[in-house]
Amino acid sequence: MDPLRELDPAYFGLVMSTGIISIAFLELDIGTVSWPLAVFTIASYVVLIGLFIVKIVAFPRRVAADLRNRERHWGTLTFVVATNTVGTQFVLFFEAITIATALWTMTLVVTPILLYYLFGTEFIGARKTAVSERIDGAFLLVIVCMQSLAVLGGLLSNELSSYAADIVLLSMSYYGAGYVLYFVIVTIVAYRLLEGNVRPSDWTGPYWITMGAAAITTLAGSTLGPRLESIPAWEPYAPVILGVTFLAWAIASWWIPLLLVVDIWKFLTGDIESKPPLWVTLVPWSRIAVGRRLNTYEPATWGRVFPMGMYTACTLNLGGIQTFNTLRIVPEYWGWFALFVCGLTLCGAARASGRTLLYAVFGIGRAADSK
Repeated sequence: MDPLRELDPAYFGLVMSTGIISIAFLELDIGTVSWPLAVFTIASYVVLIGLFIVKIVAFPRRVAADLRNRERHWGTLTFVVATNTVGTQFVLFFEAITIATALWTMTLVVTPILLYYLFGTEFIGARKTAVSERIDGAFLLVIVCMQSLAVLGGLLSNELSSYAADIVLLSMSYYGAGYVLYFVIVTIVAYRLLEGNVRPSDWTGPYWITMGAAAITTLAGSTLGPRLESIPAWEPYAPVILGVTFLAWAIASWWIPLLLVVDIWKFLTGDIESKPPLWVTLVPWSRIAVGRRLNTYEPATWGRVFPMGMYTACTLNLGGIQTFNTLRIVPEYWGWFALFVCGLTLCGAARASGRTLLYAVFGIGRAADSK
């Protein structure tokens, strides 16, 4: 197996996750965490861009097959979110507005192409499965993708005053469309879960995007809302935007206890015939990082980390608005849990990459890790 040929588009989820956590810890004023993560994120983004360029050149048929495969093609949206996350880092960490603008402009071009293609593949052709069976948490990347454009656009509108009105118009368009689509898609995802046919193996990281999509909607609204007050044409809408943004935050908060409970159920029961080992009982999420038979890491696992980091960042941003100041206490604790899960996922990714390289270079099978 050629590792490059099998490179999953969802690997940009790593960039999304470490990037948003670095931004959250920058807001928490913990530079020892935020700056190393920011550098790691940008370096990872550059490496992944290089690898995917090589893959496109060397394996064009495989790339085309990935785009046709609905199990993988939704992962291409992580490229857009990762690009806008890196763009946000360039604004907040380095004040590199030109680079951030270039990245935002690129995603403005790529996003409609990807979205209309992906929706087209769902609309056109006969399907033997019900909608609720085809749509899972990964489908919510549509909302995350759109709101990531709104977040970076909101930041750039503050830096590019000459184009502020146009940037806000584009950003608000994506914010509004993403907000409405969230309720459409999350209803179908919730219906699938409520059917009662979910097994531990079915519960994957992207289901956390049910919360993450609402969280990034909160970040977009709390970024754009105060900006609207300085643009006369948009000023009357600022209170409305802040109101519905708080609603999005409340929805994201509602999801968290449920997602944690189902996560624990998955890790304590999945592929475990009797009693789970003590290390799993004590820290269920440790299965992401360690274990041989019980290890659960896959590229889609990053779909769990990004929403956790996004909830931290969006709550900090919303709490920066005077009306919602009391919310800022939440991320001071939740942020560390998000960082912990991110660290476990990085360990899982490092192990998986190491095994793949050993197999590709030396023909050595998976390393036998102790449970």
